[in-house]
Amino acid sequence: MLDKEPEEFRFTSPVAEIWRLFRRNKVALMCGYLLLALLSLMFFAPLVAPHDINMQFVGQELLPPSWNSEGKISFFLGTDDLGRDLLSRIIVGLRYTFGGSLIVALLTLLIGGALGVIAGTGQGIKSNILGHFLDAFLSIPILLLAIIIATLRQPSLLNAILAILLASLPYFIHQVYLALQTEINKEYVIMLRLDGASKGYLISKVMLPNLLPVFIRLTSRIFTLAMLDISALSFIALGAQPPLPEWGALIRESIDLIYLAPWLSVLPGFALIFVIITALLFSDGLAKAIERYYHKT
Repeated sequence: MLDKEPEEFRFTSPVAEIWRLFRRNKVALMCGYLLLALLSLMFFAPLVAPHDINMQFVGQELLPPSWNSEGKISFFLGTDDLGRDLLSRIIVGLRYTFGGSLIVALLTLLIGGALGVIAGTGQGIKSNILGHFLDAFLSIPILLLAIIIATLRQPSLLNAILAILLASLPYFIHQVYLALQTEINKEYVIMLRLDGASKGYLISKVMLPNLLPVFIRLTSRIFTLAMLDISALSFIALGAQPPLPEWGALIRESIDLIYLAPWLSVLPGFALIFVIITALLFSDGLAKAIERYYHKT
């Protein structure tokens, strides 16, 4: 008698199976833990930051990072030209750059996903007109469209987030529209329709599960674009305004000191690149795990 049930006959829930497949990708798993750590850091940033972000330490201006011979461990990443601790400002700035990008990505997923499903599963002249209308929007880059919208409002982080959200929605809707149009014309969907399957069943039980990796990759792409665009708008003075320590605003404040104190511009840029790469590796690993699960089943 066998002590263990053969693996091929062992029942596991879809979530558990996807998690098992995802854990095999050690890089994506590590990136997932890093994103959870960043999410926790975002909520508790003021408690974690070693100093108040606006506290000016007289006589400690433009200190280099601690690994420099002239640096101090109490100011691990150095100080700016006003004597403010750079590490504290980067940690608290995570709330604005990372948090704002999360808001854009989640709202784009909810609003754009719903509108994309409605457009992608529709048929007839209305669906075709909407598709061509979205094609026209895609001729304008998201950042350029966000700049146009942001210039119509008062410069602030909230208005920058709103501008990027409005600029991202047409791209997201169009990609969902194309994915659903491709999926709805596949043979297995056509056969189910001929068998009498309802439109609601096809969308919720058949097509959307198969398109889940597409949604994950699209949301990840919007998140990374939002991080870049929030920082870009702040850099050109259309987003977060000083003394708010958004990462793009930090780079703009210190750009005149690039030769004297390069760490003030380079370190926030490295933080931005690190979060973007982490998010992309995590989302790609999760999407591949879901794809393997559905191909396996």
